[in-house]
Amino acid sequence: MQALQSSALEIFAKKMFNELQNDESLTLSLSGEDTLFTRLSKAKIRQVTTLHQAFVECTFIKGNKTTTFTLPFRGIEEDAAVGIKKLKESRTWIDKLPEDPYLVRPAYYGVTKDENVDSLPTNEEMLSAVLDTASHVDLAGVFSSGDIIRATINSEGQFHWFKTRNYYLDYSLYNEKQKAVKGLFAGNSWNADGLKTNIKDSEYKLSLMNRDSKKIERGSYRVFLAPSAVSELLGTLSWGGVSMGEHKRGGGSLRDLWEGKRKMSSKFTLAEDFSLGMSPRFNDKGEVSPAYLPLIEKGEFKNFLTSTRTANEFKVESNNASDWESLRSPVVSSGTLAREDIFKAIGTGLYLSDLHYLNWSDRETARVTGMTRYACFWIENGEIAAPIQDLRFDESFYHLFGEGLVDLTNFADISPSTGSYFQRDVGGTKTPGILVNDFKFTL
Repeated sequence: MQALQSSALEIFAKKMFNELQNDESLTLSLSGEDTLFTRLSKAKIRQVTTLHQAFVECTFIKGNKTTTFTLPFRGIEEDAAVGIKKLKESRTWIDKLPEDPYLVRPAYYGVTKDENVDSLPTNEEMLSAVLDTASHVDLAGVFSSGDIIRATINSEGQFHWFKTRNYYLDYSLYNEKQKAVKGLFAGNSWNADGLKTNIKDSEYKLSLMNRDSKKIERGSYRVFLAPSAVSELLGTLSWGGVSMGEHKRGGGSLRDLWEGKRKMSSKFTLAEDFSLGMSPRFNDKGEVSPAYLPLIEKGEFKNFLTSTRTANEFKVESNNASDWESLRSPVVSSGTLAREDIFKAIGTGLYLSDLHYLNWSDRETARVTGMTRYACFWIENGEIAAPIQDLRFDESFYHLFGEGLVDLTNFADISPSTGSYFQRDVGGTKTPGILVNDFKFTL
C-alpha cells in the first residue's frame, strides 16, 4: 500500500509545507495499517476482512491560533491537492478562533526511523495453525495480524517514523454450560508451541468451570491477580492517575503519593518503558519521550506524565508525554513468586484471571471498583476448589500495591492493545501477577 511508505508522506508533506506563509506552521501525523481481521466462532472462520487505510491529521498554526483537520491518505498525487484546499480553507476562518495561551509550537525534534517488522508466517499459515489447534474446542474471538504505522513530520524539519508488525488471537473458550475462559495469544514473532500451550492452559481452566460455582460472601480475602487482571488495573491509571495536568487541576488520583504523604510497597515499580517496541516514543507533535521513565520506583513517587502543553500552563518541566498524558508502554517490575508456587502461596482465597468494568470509585483516595470475570476460582489449602460467582470489588491502589502487596510473580506477560475502533491501536503492557492480602469485595 503506497500510503504506508515513508516516501509517500514526505512527498505529500513537502507540497503542503510549500504553501505555508511566514507566520504559519504545520504538523502532519500519519496513522495507517494493513490488517487482516478474522472473526471466529466454534473454531471456524465466520468473517474475513482485509483493511488497508491511512489518515493524516493536520495541525495548522497561524500566529497564536491553531486548528486541526484530518484527511484520508492514499499516497497518491491527488492527496496534496485536497490537503492544500483544506489548508486554504483553514486560513480563511482561523482568524475567528481565540488565541491559544498554552500553544505548543512545532520545533525540530530530530529524524528517526523505527521498524519492528520481524518475519511472520503468512496469514493463511497462522490461521491454519489456530484452527488446527482449536478444532476440538468451542473457540470464539478475533484473529488479527498485519502492519501498523505511526509517523509525524512538521514544517521545522523533524520526521519520525514507526512501523510494527504483529498478530493477536483474542479469544474465549466455552463449555456446554456456556461458561467461558478468556485467552490472549499475541506477539511479533510466531511461536507454534506457544499457541498450543496457551490454548491448552485455557482448556484446563475451562474444565474446572464445569464444577458448581461457589458464592463468596462480601469481605476481605487473600487474592492472586493474574497478569491480565493487573494489566486492567493499570488501564485505570491512564484516567488521570499518572497525569500531571489532572493533578495540577485537582482531579488526579495519586495526590498523596505525589505530595509524599503516602508510599506504596518497596516491591512495586512502575515505569513507561518503550523497549517493549509496541508504541512509538514520539507523540503526535513529534516530541520524543525518554526511552525509560520511572513513575513509581520501589513504592515512591518519581514522575507523572507531563505534556509540553501542561508544562506551558503550569510552568513545570515536560517529559514529552502525549496531550492525554496516558500510559503508552507501561511495565511493572517482577517479583519472586514462581508460577508453580502460586496456589500454595494463596493457601485459602481467590485466584482472579480477569477483571472488567473498572472505574474510579473515589479518585481522591485512589479507590477503584470493578468486577471479576471469566475463570476466577476459590482456592482451599493451595488447591482449586470451585469456580466462583461474579464479585464486585472496591479497593485502593495504596492497598493493592502498598500495604496489601505480598509479592509479585517472577514472570510477566506482555498484553498488546487489542482496540480496533476506527483503527488498530498501538501500545501494550508488561505485567506480573500479584498476591494481595485483605482484598475487599463489596457484593
